[in-house]
Amino acid sequence: MKLDKKGQSMVETAMILPIIILLFLGMFEFSRIFGSYLLITHASREGARLAAIGKTDAEIQANIENKVNILNVSELQILLDPEEDARITGEDVRVRVRYSLQIYAPVISSIVGNPFEMEASTYMRVE
Repeated sequence: MKLDKKGQSMVETAMILPIIILLFLGMFEFSRIFGSYLLITHASREGARLAAIGKTDAEIQANIENKVNILNVSELQILLDPEEDARITGEDVRVRVRYSLQIYAPVISSIVGNPFEMEASTYMRVE
């Protein structure tokens, strides 16, 4: 009789284990996506503030890359509109930061896409 119960628990474990692993992988990838999105959002705000007070495009890009140094900078795209020569006091400047996050979990990557594209955009008035 004890052998039957051991066999039953092994079968139940084998059935539920993939679901538990999928949940853990989902939580892991969601936390990576959310953390990366927070980083690029903060970086776009910092960049827009620097653009609003008259910093150069090179200084803005260097600052943004420094803020997101945890991420893979080669996957980062920084767009400034308008460029530093065309900024006029009282007009808006827009800083967009795009990032492609590589998803590691195979099942999750088929659900959300691989790489996961995200973008943060911030407008500020030039001072």
